[in-house]
Amino acid sequence: MSRERYLVSSYGGNPEGTRMGLAKFFELCLKHGSGVIVVPTIGNVSGTMFTQVLPDALAKTLISKRTVSIGNGNTITLCGSSTLKNFTQAKVYLALWGQGGTIEQIEKDCYSCKAEVFVTWLPEDSKEWTRKHKVTKIYDDGVTSTPDF
Repeated sequence: MSRERYLVSSYGGNPEGTRMGLAKFFELCLKHGSGVIVVPTIGNVSGTMFTQVLPDALAKTLISKRTVSIGNGNTITLCGSSTLKNFTQAKVYLALWGQGGTIEQIEKDCYSCKAEVFVTWLPEDSKEWTRKHKVTKIYDDGVTSTPDF
């Protein structure tokens, strides 16, 4: 099965990179169907860029109810990386501020997945993923990572 894979190579708390990743995610959900946003820790998301870059009502609903309808029977669900195993049937995944292990878990466990977006916390977190797969970079904040010696 062929998957669309998109990378937002970002460093730390980058609102523009987060916005770009969310925009691509919503675009892909409209194309493919239901999606899951995976964040490192669900309990900490309310004080992050998540609430700054999404419309207030949408962010609050996702944080409190974890799932919102986007029409035609499709949904968007918010989960933490530790509970991703419970949300493996979606068509689109956004690993927001994820580490390499999160995107690899999506690759391995989410069989229905048609598209993935990975917004890194550290640009080097995507190194192994981009080595293994054909990935389209949609944003790069221009911060160069430390070379491997």
